[in-house]
Amino acid sequence: MRVLVTGHRGRLGGAVCAALEAAGHEWAGFDREEGDVRDVAALTAAAAGAGAIVHLAGLADDVSDDAFEKMSVNALGTWSVLLAAEAAGVGRVVNFSSGKALGMTERLPDYLPIDDDHPAAPTRAYGLAKLLSEQMCEAFTRRTGVPTVCLRPVAVFDRDDYGRWERQLAAEEPSVDVPWHMGVFVDVRDTAAAAVLALTRPEHGHVRLLLCAEDPAIDGETAALARERMPSVAWRCEPGPRAAFVDCRGAERVLGWRPCHRWDRRP
Repeated sequence: MRVLVTGHRGRLGGAVCAALEAAGHEWAGFDREEGDVRDVAALTAAAAGAGAIVHLAGLADDVSDDAFEKMSVNALGTWSVLLAAEAAGVGRVVNFSSGKALGMTERLPDYLPIDDDHPAAPTRAYGLAKLLSEQMCEAFTRRTGVPTVCLRPVAVFDRDDYGRWERQLAAEEPSVDVPWHMGVFVDVRDTAAAAVLALTRPEHGHVRLLLCAEDPAIDGETAALARERMPSVAWRCEPGPRAAFVDCRGAERVLGWRPCHRWDRRP
C-alpha cells in the first residue's frame, strides 16, 4: 500500500516510516518543507494514489506556548487532512491523537486504570485540539464511510528519553504539575507498530485507542504508588505489582497490538 505520512520528519514520523518500509509499504511524506498542513490543495495533491494517510503533523505540546497557533495547526490540520483524504479517494486515515485528549496531566483520573472509555475533559489547547481531531474523524467516518483510527499514545519514549527520565527520577524533579502522570510511557517502536496495524484494522468504522507500555517508568509497586499519590482514585480491578496505570486492551482487541518494550527491560 502507498501511504502518505504527514509529519514524516519528526521523531515519531521517522519511526513510522521505517516500520512501514519493514512491513512492505511504500510511503510519501508531507511536512513543513512540502507545505502547510492546513493547505487542503497541497495535501490533496500529495495524497494522490495513496491508500491511506497516517497523520502526525502538528505542534507538540512542549514546542510552543502559543495556544492559538497550537489549536490552529493541530485542529485545522486534521480537518484539512480529512478533506484531502476525501478529495483524493484515500481509503483510510490513521490520526495520531494523544492520551492528553482525555485530559491526562491536567487532572486526576476518574478511575484506574484509565481506559478508552474514560471521560474526556481537556482544557489546555493541545489536549483540546486532539479531542476535537478525534471528533472530526468520527464525524468524517459517519459521513463518508472511510475508516478512521485515532491512536492515543501517552508519553512516547525513544532511547534518549529513557535516560532523561532516569535522571529526572534520580533528581526527584517533577515532570508535570499534577501527580497523575505516574511514569506512563510507550516506546516509539511500539507506537510505530500500532500505526502499521491500524492500516488494515478495523475493517470499517471509527475507533480511539490508547497506547501505553505494560509497566510504569517509576519505581515501586503500582497499587502503593497510587495510594501515595492519588488516594482518592479507585481501581476498577486489582492491579498487578507492576501494572500500568493505563488499560490498552482496546488496542489489543482491535489491532492485535501489544507493547514489546518495558521500563524494567529498558535500553
